[in-house]
Amino acid sequence: MRRFVKQFSLEDVSWKLVQIIKTKDLDKVKYWINVLERQKDPMVTAKVFALINRHLARVDADLHQWFHEIYFEEFEPEVKQMWLEFTDLCSWSL
Repeated sequence: MRRFVKQFSLEDVSWKLVQIIKTKDLDKVKYWINVLERQKDPMVTAKVFALINRHLARVDADLHQWFHEIYFEEFEPEVKQMWLEFTDLCSWSL
């Protein structure tokens, strides 16, 4: 993914991931969530997540909710809330 991110803008990466999320292929989505989470630069993860989150919230509330359920399935609600607030702040610079 690191090489992938260098070749494309964060907007391109987030768009491609949104397309994968739209398939609702649980295995693929979980795979790419894991790839995203393993980034060496946590700001890349935060910004890509913010872009995905912004797009899904705007176009498909059900898919947005489904993505959150998958993304945050192993986190406590407090951690989820902190992450959402942090990525919301990150999205202001995008």
